[in-house]
Amino acid sequence: MRKIFIIIFVLSSTLAFSQKEAKNKIVDFNPTFRFGFQLPIQFGNNYFSKDLRSGFGFHSSLSLVKIYNFRLSLGYEFQKLRVENSDKIGNFDFINSNTYQFILEYEIPLNSKFDLNPTISYGQCRFNYKENTGGSILAKQNLEEIRLGSYINYNLNKTFAGYAGLHFSHFYNSNLNASPENKDYFGKGNKFIISLGILIH
Repeated sequence: MRKIFIIIFVLSSTLAFSQKEAKNKIVDFNPTFRFGFQLPIQFGNNYFSKDLRSGFGFHSSLSLVKIYNFRLSLGYEFQKLRVENSDKIGNFDFINSNTYQFILEYEIPLNSKFDLNPTISYGQCRFNYKENTGGSILAKQNLEEIRLGSYINYNLNKTFAGYAGLHFSHFYNSNLNASPENKDYFGKGNKFIISLGILIH
């Protein structure tokens, strides 16, 4: 009887430890995918705020693994901007912006339904300046971006969640050859980004 008690005790302790370890995984292979729409709000005394008009764009990101509630994701965004004042820079009609991002995200469960995900990211943006007739690319500009903000997720079920996001973005062209005044006006900008979408996890 004593041996049986010892065996049961050891098995129970092992099972309890295994369950605790499973709940507190250091590395968790748990892919997530975000896809949604966004609206940037440009501001400041610069070309992107004064002479362009932003419409809705879309964004997506993919993360494969979680480490201590941190996620490293790869992101892509597409945004179209309409040129409002072609006299400022040239005879362009619109700009297609493609952004590729490295995103660091931290998961904070609030309750069974809501999660908060603060993020910081670094991105590379390519602006293709185009004309309406034929849509050919007339000029290009490459920019870098630093972004801070957060998503809040509402868990619909075990697979899907809806989310809203608010981020601040500062972007700049450190290689722009221009006078200091023009470099400030044409080579950097700030924006807030409001986003809505679906998270698959």
